Amino acid sequence: MRALIYIMTPVLILTIILASRFVSWERLKGFDSDADKHLTDGTQLLGKGEFYRSISELTRAIEIEPKYAEAYINRGRAYYYLARYKDAIADYTQTISLNQYIADAYASRGDVYRTLNDIPRSIDDYTESLKARKNALVLSNRAKCYLEAGKPDEAIRDYTDIVKHRPTAIAYNNRGRAYYIKFLSSEKKNALLKHALADYDKAIEMQPHFAIAYLNRSDIHGDLGQQNLKDSDLTKSIELLTEAIDNWENEYYELIPIYLWRAVALKKNNQIDKARNDVKGIYGLFSQFFLNNIGNFDIL
Repeated sequence: MRALIYIMTPVLILTIILASRFVSWERLKGFDSDADKHLTDGTQLLGKGEFYRSISELTRAIEIEPKYAEAYINRGRAYYYLARYKDAIADYTQTISLNQYIADAYASRGDVYRTLNDIPRSIDDYTESLKARKNALVLSNRAKCYLEAGKPDEAIRDYTDIVKHRPTAIAYNNRGRAYYIKFLSSEKKNALLKHALADYDKAIEMQPHFAIAYLNRSDIHGDLGQQNLKDSDLTKSIELLTEAIDNWENEYYELIPIYLWRAVALKKNNQIDKARNDVKGIYGLFSQFFLNNIGNFDIL
């Protein structure tokens, strides 16, 4: 079961942050009680995944109190989950114009731009968010954008900042990946491999059941010509991912990334047929999730 913690930790952290980061400062300012009730109802519906009803309640709050920043930012989240990205951007922009929830609004708008693959704007918004408030998740998201933009040095800088202030196994793993990406895009200097290896070693030392760190470290051993160590890490990664799948107790669709990682590990370990079976399982989970949630999204 311990393997589950470090596979799903990023998802759990994101869920907790999204659920708790918006504080009702407006209520302290004496906003209309009807608007406050619509906000409360809309926010609760948002947490339950009832996005259309949530938008309806939050819109009523805004109609009553046009400067209700919390209603805008929460409605933006609902629009985001429905893939109505232009509407989400508009609500986050309105929140910023009201000079409320600056760090959260910029970070959330950055998430939308990243989803739209507008990496420059995403980086700009994450940067503005970080100016308002330092946050490890936003730093990590900006680092990922830097990697997508072909700027590994900037990504390493952000991950180093995280490691310095909040040293976790996930942070070391992410920085190790940034070093490895820089290695692949440079003249492949072994010094970069050593930095990556040291970070993966640290991640595994901090959390011996971190399956993805073993998988990532196997690439380093492969490039260093250490085949036995590579095979050992791949085997360990597959074992941990299989343990996670066999002991899964959460929502079925949350297994999708775990099956995906195991398929990658199996393929790298030349277990092609098993990798294909995992990919088929992923398609099945996607189909099941789609059919179960078809009414919750704007797809028609």
